[in-house]
Amino acid sequence: MTNRLSLPSPFGNAMRTNTRPAPALLLGVFALLFLLAGCSDDPAPPFTISGEGDIDGFLYLDNDRTGLFDPSDGDEPLAGVSLEVRERGTPRAFSGGQVTSGSDGRFTVSGLPPGTHDLWVDTGTLPEGALVCRNPLPVSIYRFEAAAVLLGAEPVCLISIQEAKESGPGTFVNVQGIVVTAGEMRSDYTYVQDGTAGIRVFSGTFAGQVQNGDLVSLTGEVAVFNNDLQISGPSLAEVVEQGVAIPTPREVTTAEVSAAGPNNTDPLQGRLVVVRGAELLTAFVSGGNRNANINDGSGSTEIRVEGGISGAGDAILTALGVQVGECYDIVGVMGNFNGTGQLFPRTAADVTPAECASE
Repeated sequence: MTNRLSLPSPFGNAMRTNTRPAPALLLGVFALLFLLAGCSDDPAPPFTISGEGDIDGFLYLDNDRTGLFDPSDGDEPLAGVSLEVRERGTPRAFSGGQVTSGSDGRFTVSGLPPGTHDLWVDTGTLPEGALVCRNPLPVSIYRFEAAAVLLGAEPVCLISIQEAKESGPGTFVNVQGIVVTAGEMRSDYTYVQDGTAGIRVFSGTFAGQVQNGDLVSLTGEVAVFNNDLQISGPSLAEVVEQGVAIPTPREVTTAEVSAAGPNNTDPLQGRLVVVRGAELLTAFVSGGNRNANINDGSGSTEIRVEGGISGAGDAILTALGVQVGECYDIVGVMGNFNGTGQLFPRTAADVTPAECASE
């Protein structure tokens, strides 16, 4: 006979035994209660984000382009410049986001929502000689904090070498490029090249400050010498990196060298190039006995050998180990003299025997 324990029941005379509800039944009840609670028509949000942030800014002319305000180097506050804080990636300014810098160059924008926004400068209100090279500037705003923003305008912005060439003579520019030759052909000739073009840097001292393969940033004035563009009065801003691979010479024909001659802004001008199998048609008898004619079968152009490589006239034939009527691969930088396209070898090693391309 089975023994059963009987206990007083809270439900009157009903009897409760030691038989318990199944766990699955209890889980089902709890799940039903949870679902019913989640079906509220207007559930309260778990939390609410609130709080705003500010910008505490300072606008100045960074005359020496160090990123630091230093009056001893000619840096000065910029007053009366219009700025606004915009929704990132749009022209929409936040309410109350417009401000003008004070006489001390300072400006404040309050009540901004958290997030990363755009700080935009109205460049038309900048004084002459001051440029904002990054506009707009991203600024991150945090709740209940003031973001300190140091905004330096500069005398010149970094541009590509091709843009510098197209800016015209007399323009003060800042370019960055790899040094492909520094003083080998002439002590006052350095050539730098970026992905867009190359250009000569004319200076008796600049070549001594850099080495081939240096990635450099420099400033100077675009100038013209007998139709060839160059940067005159250069100042080395920075050696960005040393030992960068010199760009592979671009293969061109002698006809392309000749065709680019009249146009000193042609992207090939000032660039490191190579012509293949070009025949040396003449001795070095023109241009101070430093120019000769070459032709790869596409059309004639000139090769120019400067004094850093060899003496003039027949001494060039000896120095390069070349003969009239023979063919050569010639590496050099492209240039021109009064519109006549020229190829400038950097050293004697840039001229090597080859099969004639026209055969």
